[in-house]
Amino acid sequence: MCLAVPSKIISLENDLATIDVYGARKEVSVMLLPERPAIGDYVLVHAGFAIQTVRAEAFRTGEIMHESSIAHSILEIVEEQCAEKNCTVVDSLTVRLGKATGVMPESLQFAFDALKEPTAAKTAKMTIEIVPVGGRCNACNREFDVTDAQYIFACPHCGSDAFEVTRGREMEISEMEMH
Repeated sequence: MCLAVPSKIISLENDLATIDVYGARKEVSVMLLPERPAIGDYVLVHAGFAIQTVRAEAFRTGEIMHESSIAHSILEIVEEQCAEKNCTVVDSLTVRLGKATGVMPESLQFAFDALKEPTAAKTAKMTIEIVPVGGRCNACNREFDVTDAQYIFACPHCGSDAFEVTRGREMEISEMEMH
């Protein structure tokens, strides 16, 4: 499976576009696209070729990647907190993200960085803290954490399916520094 992260076009000349991905820049060909993209559009890239255009508005509103709608919600919370506390700048925030949420941390980070510009968090650094899937087995009465899996089907200690997941579904802002 290939994962394509939307990459922002920052310059365009003939059939070559310069894209920005997490601050890294690369030239890609846009000759395979059915219509010419614009500076500010996002493209999905495979093997050096832009293969699909994603309009900036679709990315900003979260239509194309659920991580971008989560990032949008995080930024809305940040703006609400700033308004309540009468601050203008967010320096940093920490997001606790459970392994069982299905959210890809790299995509969430990318979306946050792409969407934060017009907000109080425009210079903020977001740290993502991953919470492993964990719980308590009702059969052997032991606690467990599973760091390498998104889902669990049996207690890792005794194999029982009588367990309760108590960790790994978190999605919350746990810290925020602002002034």
